[in-house]
This record gives sequence, C-alpha cells and structure tokens, in this order.
Amino acid sequence: MEKAVNPAYKRKYPRKAYNKVLSFISSGKACTAKGVEIGEGGLSFSTSEKISVNEKLIVNFFLSDKDFFSVRVTMLNILNSSKISTYGVIFDDVSLALKRQVRAYVARTQ
Repeated sequence: MEKAVNPAYKRKYPRKAYNKVLSFISSGKACTAKGVEIGEGGLSFSTSEKISVNEKLIVNFFLSDKDFFSVRVTMLNILNSSKISTYGVIFDDVSLALKRQVRAYVARTQ
C-alpha cells in the first residue's frame, strides 16, 4: 500500500465510523464513494476514482435522513490499495451548524 500524507495536518477532532454512501465532484465529474470516518474537521471515504493531494472537491452527504450537507473540501491524505483508495479530506469554511451536527453525530455513535 502506498500512503501520501500532508505532513502539516494533524487531526484536531475525534472521528467515528461513517458507513454511508456519499457523492463528490472532482474535476467536474460527479462520483460516489463509501464513507469511512467523519469528524468536525473532515471525513474519509473510499472510492476507485483517482484524486490528487490538495485537490479541491465538493462532497455531498447525509448525517441522518434529513440532515443533508454539501461542503467544499481539500484532499489531504491518500491510502492506496490495488483498486480502491481511501481519501482523507478537510472541510473548507465549514458552517457552525455543520460542526455542531457532526459533533452530535460523533457523540451519538460512540
């Protein structure tokens, strides 16, 4: 496995498992992915799509059946395997409402 990590980034917030389907837009192309983890600062997901470190994306996801979010993110970390890669992204300019809801989601799922 190959791992690319942005050395300037360290997690500030706890993350919890996030096993839901999400979508993202990368280079004008809409894609789907499987969520891995989520926290106040960002999330990680797995997909067969190729994304570069520091690439800007738009990620769309639900925390619950009614809590939909569409946020701008920056791709920070990559864990490559043969076909599927896991990507770690950080939220850009995240709203206080999203932070609160993610914090509540993490607390509920501990």
